[in-house]
Amino acid sequence: MTTFLAPNITASAPDRPLERRLLLHTPRGLTYADERHEDRTVEGVLLGEADAETASQRTAMEQLLCRVCSGPPERTGDGVLWLLPLPTGTPDDWPWDGWPEGITTTDPPVCLRHARLSPSRSEVDCRAFFAAEAEVIGVYGTLHPAPGVLANPVERALRFDDPRMPWMVATLFVRQLRRLTPADEQGSTR
Repeated sequence: MTTFLAPNITASAPDRPLERRLLLHTPRGLTYADERHEDRTVEGVLLGEADAETASQRTAMEQLLCRVCSGPPERTGDGVLWLLPLPTGTPDDWPWDGWPEGITTTDPPVCLRHARLSPSRSEVDCRAFFAAEAEVIGVYGTLHPAPGVLANPVERALRFDDPRMPWMVATLFVRQLRRLTPADEQGSTR
């Protein structure tokens, strides 16, 4: 069994550094030495570092709240409003089969006011869509190597059904958006 320090999952005050906790690497997966019930998602995924921004993302993704103000996002009969970055053709793009249907995102939805002001990724061209389906399908975080595997931890997204999930320390939730309808500047469907 290998041990190393991992960030605490509780949100810390902005003037206080995150507490480091002892993370155990067991044959069945990762666990904190002092693991508590709130250290895992309902799917059993180990949660990692949660500064104020990360804690806000988790809440907004779980409860479908605006990523900027934490209020209710814009909703119509076509679904919930999302700002989606256009593909850039770089390795940083999220993988998907046909843009934008089925796109996965760690960005929570938005309210109409904040969708009009500016996208959260101001350096990336975004388009607004309503998603009728927005299922939480996995997490993004640090994937540690399984026992006997010589590799460094890597940052990546995993689906909940991925067999490597026991070695993941999740920081963000990932939703897959389906049944998308383009929105115009007024938050209406085209």
